[in-house]
Amino acid sequence: MKTAEQPENHATMDTRKDERSRTEMYETNWYQDLFDSVPVGIFQTSTDGKLLAANRVLLEMLGFDPDMDDVYNDPGVVSQLTLSPERRREIMEKAVRHGTLLTYKQTFRRKDGTEIDTELRMRTARHADASAAYIEGFVRPDTADNEIVRTLIENEKHYKSIFEITGAGTIIIENDMTISLANAGFERISGFSKAELEGKKPWPDFIAFDADRERMMQYHRFRRQNAYTAPTRYEFTLKDKSGRLKNMLLSVDMIPGTARSVASLIDITSVKDAEKSLRESESRLSGIIEAFDGFIYTCSREHRIGFMNNALARAIHYRPGDGPCHRVLFRRKEKCPWCATEQVFNGETVQVEFENPNDGRWYYAMSTPVYSTDETVEQCQTILIDIHERKQREFLIREREARLEKENRRLRETPRDRYRLGDIVGKSEPMQKMYELILRAAATNANVIIYGESGTGKELAASAIHKLSERSANRFIPVNCGAIPSELLESEFFGYRKGAFTGADKDKPGVLDLAENGTLFLDELAEISTGMQVKLLRAIEGGGYTPVGGSRLRKPDVRIIAATNGNLRKLVESGAMREDFFYRIHIIPIYIPPLRERKEDIPLLAEYFMERIHSTRSAKSHAAGKVKALPGHVLDSLMNHHWPGNIRELENTLQRFVDLGHIDFANCLPQSPSREEPLAPMIPDRTEPLRDAMARFERNYLIQVLEHQRWNRSRAAEMLGVERKTLYLKLKKLGIG
Repeated sequence: MKTAEQPENHATMDTRKDERSRTEMYETNWYQDLFDSVPVGIFQTSTDGKLLAANRVLLEMLGFDPDMDDVYNDPGVVSQLTLSPERRREIMEKAVRHGTLLTYKQTFRRKDGTEIDTELRMRTARHADASAAYIEGFVRPDTADNEIVRTLIENEKHYKSIFEITGAGTIIIENDMTISLANAGFERISGFSKAELEGKKPWPDFIAFDADRERMMQYHRFRRQNAYTAPTRYEFTLKDKSGRLKNMLLSVDMIPGTARSVASLIDITSVKDAEKSLRESESRLSGIIEAFDGFIYTCSREHRIGFMNNALARAIHYRPGDGPCHRVLFRRKEKCPWCATEQVFNGETVQVEFENPNDGRWYYAMSTPVYSTDETVEQCQTILIDIHERKQREFLIREREARLEKENRRLRETPRDRYRLGDIVGKSEPMQKMYELILRAAATNANVIIYGESGTGKELAASAIHKLSERSANRFIPVNCGAIPSELLESEFFGYRKGAFTGADKDKPGVLDLAENGTLFLDELAEISTGMQVKLLRAIEGGGYTPVGGSRLRKPDVRIIAATNGNLRKLVESGAMREDFFYRIHIIPIYIPPLRERKEDIPLLAEYFMERIHSTRSAKSHAAGKVKALPGHVLDSLMNHHWPGNIRELENTLQRFVDLGHIDFANCLPQSPSREEPLAPMIPDRTEPLRDAMARFERNYLIQVLEHQRWNRSRAAEMLGVERKTLYLKLKKLGIG
């Protein structure tokens, strides 16, 4: 007797090798016989269509002699036999893509040229790395179903062969519920051998739970009374030999002409575990989705909403069936400009930021594809996150950067010793500081208040800010608030609609409409009443306004530049100006120095005005001439004058000098003639038409009155005994600024 330490002798080893070789040869021959005798065509082809193996049934079905015809050396035989090569390529490609068993109808051309309709079942065999190795499958004529069933029943050898090679655990159940036949698959599932199963074990013994057992026994009886009264596919829990519980999917049906049924069982325990894990994951994911501080929804290619989280549903008061996503979410009739559905259904992930027209807020959207089991995009999933605050910070930063860059560029491009900015002339230190403030104000969009005495050029400064700003392409609308009657202020600012009042025979836009995207210059700001201040404040703060007689709310985008020759803080203290209105206007203050504080600019200003007067006269007379320099004594007089009327007084003085030939500062208002003293006629050095003489006299007289009143139009109108608006129109007609 051989001990554990003794090696086997060579004779014993050779004997075992011979026995194993004979066994392998026997099994090979047995499988070959089985391959050839199964009553369906069986084949293997390469992924590019070359025939690798076929049984006799398939070769004979296609008209070949299995003993004579060599079909394996012909690489194109599959293409030649396929009636539709395009259909064959489509089937092959789909078989390679899918791992499941696929069933098709296919027409083949026999060797003799005749055609045969078949049912083709095929699948892809794969390498260990999941790449396609070859295609295998079954082929049978369309009309052979009943014949094959009868053949399987009559030919038990063939029947058992197919029964054994079935991938699922399969059993035959007799009328008394005894298992009469079981394949190797059921042996693995149950833990029992065939000897322990066949003819000995009743089927209900494997059913773990009483409720399942009672239900399935009832199905067993119903199936034999009327096959259509019992389901053919359901799930239950099986208990194997060792007592382990397994989730099973059972497919069962009667064998025609008998009281027996055949049942196939697939172990779906792993599937059930996966489903449980999936449900747990879905529960966790659902919790995450609902806790997510944002909106989530899915939609189809046709923009139909499939899902949305509760936060989004509550935000938009969603009801299923409301319509496409662009209408439900954004109240748009057409597809959203930022929609990414087309790219997503092409497999792309799209990220975009957009402004929601409903609430005016900015959102970040990430849209990703949701794939179905056949690897096609089934849904578009979108996550929306409110980024409005972050976006506003970005805008502010960009605006600040652009403003600083523009300001730096302007400051670099403009020399420090500049003597002119637009129509403003002067190179004194106070003017250089004012130029710098104007440049800084032009680089922003903030409201500006300009302080300065009458005649200092406040409107010129406002116009310069507008022309240097980003709004320069739009309108600059000046409004003299002191020249508009208080009862007309609202209609002048906000406009009116036809029929709003007597005489309103057509729509008229207000100055806020005219200054849209531009600049509105409010001169003599202190003349606006407190009631009008409230309405104007609401309009410029974003609350909007409604034209007189209108119903549509308008929200203008207007920059306000205001001007005054008074002290607004005292007006606030006295209640003549609202504090909130003051702070809304008083953001960037600019002070224009009076002429007496910058007398070094008088020579520049005198030269500028003399050139302008000369060019105006030359244009009227069509004759150009050289501008005469001011005599020294005239320039000395100009430098020594106090200039209560500032730049305007200087311009008018030079105008009188050109007209009369001597300097007349008109410091005092001429005395009105008494009734006893006749008015001495003013005979000019040259004759001129009466109309021109009267216009010149009226112009000079009004200038003298205005200079006497320090260019306060209200007091000047009162002195002249006319309405303020009448004076304003007269000044405009005569070209007096």
